[in-house]
Amino acid sequence: MNAIPRPDETTSAWLALDSRLEVTPGTTSEAPSVDGPFLYRWQVDALSSWLRCGRQGVIEAVTGSGKTNVALAAAADAKRRGLFVLVVVPSRVLMEQWSERLGEALPACTIGRLGDSGTDRPPDCDILVTTRHSAASRKPVPPKGMDGLLIADECHGFGGKVLRKSLMADYSERLGLTATLQRSDDAVDTLLLPYFGGICYRYGFAEAIADGVCAQPRVGFVAVPLTDAERTDYIATEQTLVNARRVLRQIDDMPQRPFGAFLAAVQYLAANDGGPNGKAASEYLEAFGSRREIVANSQAKYEALGIFAEPINESDGTLLFTETVRAANHAINRLDPHTTIEIITGETPRRERETILGDFRDQKLRAVAAPKVLDEGVDVPDANLGIVVSASRTRRQMIQRMGRILRRKKEGSGARFVIIFASDTMEDPTAGADADGFIGEIEEIAEDAQVFTPARHTDIARYLDFSGPEKVNEPNRIGPLRPTADVLEAFQLADPAERYALAHFVPWSAPLDDRLAVLVPHAETFAALYDERRPYRDLDLTNLPEVLQPKKRKKEKRLSTGEAPLRMIAIDQGFALQCLGCGAMSEVTPFKWKALEQTVKCDCVA
Repeated sequence: MNAIPRPDETTSAWLALDSRLEVTPGTTSEAPSVDGPFLYRWQVDALSSWLRCGRQGVIEAVTGSGKTNVALAAAADAKRRGLFVLVVVPSRVLMEQWSERLGEALPACTIGRLGDSGTDRPPDCDILVTTRHSAASRKPVPPKGMDGLLIADECHGFGGKVLRKSLMADYSERLGLTATLQRSDDAVDTLLLPYFGGICYRYGFAEAIADGVCAQPRVGFVAVPLTDAERTDYIATEQTLVNARRVLRQIDDMPQRPFGAFLAAVQYLAANDGGPNGKAASEYLEAFGSRREIVANSQAKYEALGIFAEPINESDGTLLFTETVRAANHAINRLDPHTTIEIITGETPRRERETILGDFRDQKLRAVAAPKVLDEGVDVPDANLGIVVSASRTRRQMIQRMGRILRRKKEGSGARFVIIFASDTMEDPTAGADADGFIGEIEEIAEDAQVFTPARHTDIARYLDFSGPEKVNEPNRIGPLRPTADVLEAFQLADPAERYALAHFVPWSAPLDDRLAVLVPHAETFAALYDERRPYRDLDLTNLPEVLQPKKRKKEKRLSTGEAPLRMIAIDQGFALQCLGCGAMSEVTPFKWKALEQTVKCDCVA
């Protein structure tokens, strides 16, 4: 396939600015830090768009492109203007990562932590990093007399009944970060968009690859057959799905396309409707989950893993993505005789997880298998081969997984991505099974994409022997800037948002001089410049059907992470959260308040 052209979304001023501004030619593949010599051009574009939206908005950018650096630049500017900064993250692991990055980028600031034994308060620090649960329960508002910036990492996950309390109105400046702003309920429409204002900037794989920020992958789709027993079970669940869908199609305002919108509406009805519509929705989801389980644990998938032993051993690191712990264990058992591989789950202790990832970084391990836990947020060492062994391919999950592999690569290290699918099932891309349209998107961004039937399995190792392009495309890096006459002239061509972004987000080799300072909008008047015309991006929202017979709920069972209903349980070692659907448990902690900050990895939600 040909190289991907960059869509023409540039602002008019950039065309002139690119030829005048002092930029540093890239010499490494490392992501820039806020105190480093540059930002990527897309990051400056994103910050400019956020400014045009009055410092409120969501930046939707693919995994691996550098969203964190955008937030670090925004935090640094907020501190320069005397604001308090709150960073809200999904997990303790991410709280550790953000605290470390902020400490490195802003050494003059005091970084506090709230959650996972951290008890810092806003008056005690300049920037506070907290989990969503701790923010929801403790309400860390800015110190008295101060305004604040709230940065929400993985902001699509803030819609649960408890977690939405972490999005506090006390912060006038708001920045959400996500790979894709999608949920299976109405929280995007009713909570996230009203709070953040909308999506202020999008950055997809096509743009990131064209810019040299991400690597262009070679993609292989590997077909395997179901056994006779698996096919019998699969056909039975298909019939249940057909029967349930026949009822669901007759519901007024029920979205039919795309499939993601239909499934979101089904989940909404199953959770909220206690009548026949809710019953049909529950039956559909149960059959959908059963079908997924059949395909995810297909015997042939794990037998086929043996053909990847050579590519794994020759890779710079391989990630195996599965849906369940059971599936990850199957992968381990199949590959363990051929390579060095470990598993990371939601139950893996922190120290053990760090040891595994450290060994993976040092290439003492060739592969890591993980059921969902590495999909979101966790800082995974660089890998150039990804193998998906799963039956669930939601758009957000696939963007997260591909982003782990498509991070910018050094020369000689090509990105490879493999999806193993069961033939003639809901996974099969050759049978039109592309519910969310993501398979087509993968094929569009790929250097090459091929389907390997069982007769071609012996060809897969040769196909994956891919070292990437002969020359790695260098991203457009802006900075360090110098206060010269040419830069002054370039500033005059830029709009106020671009001037501010260049002046206060991009690193400079020397302080701004008076000639440039007069061209930069004042912080206190900046938001008013765009108050009447905030250019948010269009977003397709799911039209959810009317709930005709609301379910009666027991209040004590409403504790939720936004993914599945949970309850607090007391055991000998202390307290934990337990999923009411499948019984999966969080880590055990001796304190009730600390148990509220745990997450539960379960498989009961389709």
